[in-house]
Amino acid sequence: MKKTFILYLHYYLLMFVLSFGWSNAMMAQQAAVIVNMAGLEGIEINQQNVFNYDLVNNTGKQLDVTIKGSIRYRNSSLNAFYVFTTSLIEGNNRFSKDKVNNAVWTFSDNGFRELFFDYNKMPQGTYEYCISIGLNKNNPEYQIGDPIQECVYQIVNDIFLINLVEPENNAKIYEYNPMLSWVVNYPFASQLTYRLRVAEARDGQNNENAINRNNPIYQDNQVFATSLTYPVTARPLVKYQPYVWTVDAYYKGILLGGAEAWRFTIIEDSLLREVSVDLAYYEFEEHIGDTRLNIAGEMKLKYRADGNTDTLFFKIVNDKGDEIKFNENVRPLSNGYNWLVLQFHEKLSLKHNNKYTLLIENVKGQSFKVPFTYLNPLFIK
Repeated sequence: MKKTFILYLHYYLLMFVLSFGWSNAMMAQQAAVIVNMAGLEGIEINQQNVFNYDLVNNTGKQLDVTIKGSIRYRNSSLNAFYVFTTSLIEGNNRFSKDKVNNAVWTFSDNGFRELFFDYNKMPQGTYEYCISIGLNKNNPEYQIGDPIQECVYQIVNDIFLINLVEPENNAKIYEYNPMLSWVVNYPFASQLTYRLRVAEARDGQNNENAINRNNPIYQDNQVFATSLTYPVTARPLVKYQPYVWTVDAYYKGILLGGAEAWRFTIIEDSLLREVSVDLAYYEFEEHIGDTRLNIAGEMKLKYRADGNTDTLFFKIVNDKGDEIKFNENVRPLSNGYNWLVLQFHEKLSLKHNNKYTLLIENVKGQSFKVPFTYLNPLFIK
């Protein structure tokens, strides 16, 4: 029994040693060369830092290798490649622009080459930058398998290099053919062309959603100056309709960046004045539609309920009788007086200075009408 135990012990020790050695051998083979691109994480590459990475040689011998770099843009035909040969000493090998002087570059586009080498700039978009290492044939005694590769990803979006100027954001203007102007911070601005877009802003949309989701009502892809007057031949702009606009910059057809989207609205010169706005709570049940209210963004109502089971149901129609979608169309009541505030601004598609009617009905079937003129609070003092 004792002899059998010793034999089993020797067997397991032998298997442990073999498996440990095999594991170490596999790890040594898999980690023969390590590519470390941590220094490029989150950094836009350029000709000064494109070679700022480390290669760790764990073979214990010097290796002659071929290094290939690739830059590929997603959803684009833009790409660039380079290749060079070098020797890796044992341990860490740190590369930089000064240590790589034999790299051969190829670009998918001559404009891309000029951006990179002449202006030290990358196009806008998301790119993948990969480094791969392969052994040269003059050291066949080392086998590291398929070429070792490591990649980093980067998004280029130079939104602050193009700044819109006029009309300023949320401007109220009187011109139906406004001058749209912007400035750029690129040192090679004279080499750029611009794409100008103008789109409608719909209810509930912020500026970015509107410019990206809605079809432009006007677009010019070949603007050579940093300003443009909205053409008389374009689709006419209308008052009270909010519009968004933005500008994108191109170098020889390559997108460099875009500005923030700004908003403007055309109004009549006489609109920005003091208006009579009834801010008190309106006791609508005592009226029979003989009073038209001026409503600036919200309506305040006073109603007396004769029990806790009473409820009011609301509906809004325009002067043609068409119903306006209203999500806050049911209000439960408590016994006695109820003070209700109905929010209209940015929640309903009501037009400034237009006439509407609020239709109200309670659980007893009684109905009331409250005619009102809607005033956009942005257009009044």
